[in-house]
Amino acid sequence: MSYQYRLKRFVILSVLGLTLGAGVAALSIVVEQKGQGRKEYVPLIAPTIGGAFTLIDQDGKTVTDQDFAGKYLLIYFGFASCPAICPTDLQKMTEAYDALPKAWQQRIQPIFITIDPERDTPAILKNYVGLFMPQLAGLTGTVEQIEAVKKAYKVYGAKVPEGDSYTMDHSAFIYFMGPGGKPMAMFKHSDTAATIAKTIPLLDGLD
Repeated sequence: MSYQYRLKRFVILSVLGLTLGAGVAALSIVVEQKGQGRKEYVPLIAPTIGGAFTLIDQDGKTVTDQDFAGKYLLIYFGFASCPAICPTDLQKMTEAYDALPKAWQQRIQPIFITIDPERDTPAILKNYVGLFMPQLAGLTGTVEQIEAVKKAYKVYGAKVPEGDSYTMDHSAFIYFMGPGGKPMAMFKHSDTAATIAKTIPLLDGLD
């Protein structure tokens, strides 16, 4: 079965079957720029991704997934000392959020979840997320809590020795989750802010 949507006069979307890496079956939306012959593929996530979590926000408050009930979520997993990929993706997420209509912005909660809880304290996260947008929530927790949410979202993250310390190797996706916790889309590192901003409104009602 295929679906076709129009975003103003520029975008055509159709749903195609696709298999992602790591054995995650999903669907993908094809975003085509009319007259430019350019297509971008945005995978829709398999329904097994996501789930309940209990974490700590940048103000030291315990939060759960239920604190965000009724909101669409834009979620990114990374770490505050990430030299390039994380800040690039978070800046892209910020630009995509800013490009959305105000009505959509009010429906979305952007979230950054650390994969490095040993170093990323609430205070460090508060400073870090403040570099991007005021709406961005920064979440940390115990090692066990972070491992649980990584498992739920099928996130890869591992320590890599670096001199006397370490850095983190990790997957880099922006997850878009529906108000009821249903996974809606997963944006790759190579996807642009424009692609994200154009795709999100077209997913309305598919949750």
